[in-house]
Amino acid sequence: MKNKTKRRIFFKDIDNHEMSEALRVIRTNLHFLNEKEFDRTILITSTIPKEGKSIIASNYAMSIAITGKKVLLIDCDIRRPRAHESFGVSFNRGLESVLSGEMKVEDVILRDVEKNLDILPTRNVTHNVTELFLGDKMKALLQELKGKYNTLVLDTPPLIIASDAAILSKYCDGVVYIVAYDQVAKRELEFGKTMLNNAKANIYGYVVNKIDKNGLSYGNYGYYNNNYSYYKDYYTEDELNNTYQTKKGFKGIIEKLKTNYKRQLSGDQKGKKW
Repeated sequence: MKNKTKRRIFFKDIDNHEMSEALRVIRTNLHFLNEKEFDRTILITSTIPKEGKSIIASNYAMSIAITGKKVLLIDCDIRRPRAHESFGVSFNRGLESVLSGEMKVEDVILRDVEKNLDILPTRNVTHNVTELFLGDKMKALLQELKGKYNTLVLDTPPLIIASDAAILSKYCDGVVYIVAYDQVAKRELEFGKTMLNNAKANIYGYVVNKIDKNGLSYGNYGYYNNNYSYYKDYYTEDELNNTYQTKKGFKGIIEKLKTNYKRQLSGDQKGKKW
């Protein structure tokens, strides 16, 4: 079912050759990094919201589809799903229903949204989202889907918002890290990289986004600087109260990093290194 498209697919925009070519360069470089013809899993994330990761994920998936290879775009940003908006489609159930055991994956995949391109969308869920990815269900689901597609593209939440991307990176071949030019503080970027390093993620590289044709800043750095309250939109009040509780193992490491980040922004650990 089609709705009004809210996000741009540059391969359908004949007036934007520069963006289309830039995305082809990304596709080519990632191909050289991983030349598998099937079962490729690429995770795309960013540090903070509004860096353009979902647009890059959708266009990267489209760049593969136009070569004749089958690709599945999986929206793993369950708190604020956006992948379906790029293609103007609507749906009733998605990834959240598969992970909760309510639906089978074959019944929720949106097929042939574009030629060779399928989408596994998701609906907004605000409670216990990370727990959906911590068990074996997501790992088993990706394993099931791998044999059916040349490439799986995972659109995940920003690293400062949630640890989901770090968790999911363990199931993927590599990570593409989106960085909006002049919109991310150095300590925020270091925090995100530390999360991925702790997860032993294979970082393929960084894509610098939102640079205008004159090489000037696309966005407003000051808007993002220390704006921790913006990130609260991703959580309910109950989740915020529970986010920083002490936990064991890998999840505990991630939560400790997030606790330190919050304290640093409030001034409690100003100048402390990660």
